Amino acid sequence: MKRIILFISIAVVFATTSCEPTYEKEYSWAYPLAGDWVLNTYAPDKTGKDSITSDESFEIKIYNSSFGKDSIWIDDYATTSSNGHFWSMKFKVKADMSTKTFANTGIVVNAVNAYKIGIKLNNGKVVGNDSIRFEVQFQDDTTPYGKTYILAGRRINSYDDYMH
Repeated sequence: MKRIILFISIAVVFATTSCEPTYEKEYSWAYPLAGDWVLNTYAPDKTGKDSITSDESFEIKIYNSSFGKDSIWIDDYATTSSNGHFWSMKFKVKADMSTKTFANTGIVVNAVNAYKIGIKLNNGKVVGNDSIRFEVQFQDDTTPYGKTYILAGRRINSYDDYMH
């Protein structure tokens, strides 16, 4: 009888410890805004609607800041002043996750090394889960902050892809 109890005990130990653990996906608190995005440039047409100005799309990455849950980084993969996908930009802006909006209240300084230009970003919003639109201006434009670039596009991997 003792051998049967010992055998059952050993079998239970092996059965409970040999199973692979299950992991739950963890998402960044910034996920409603964060992700990899493909964008195009737009300008308002005569009716005030966004009209595409370039068929050439480019990628940016948006990710959370490690300094708190109130800002995000916008990054077009630039490491120098001449190799970004759009404007060689990497900067932090304020974000509101409840409304999926983001903007800066003034001018932020570009974080790309040796390219410390000022950048303004307004009216940033994620619409639904996978569409994004924002307006940006740059200090080093022909007329500093003189042109507003409308950037809009879609998330590369959909929100649902990440959630399932």
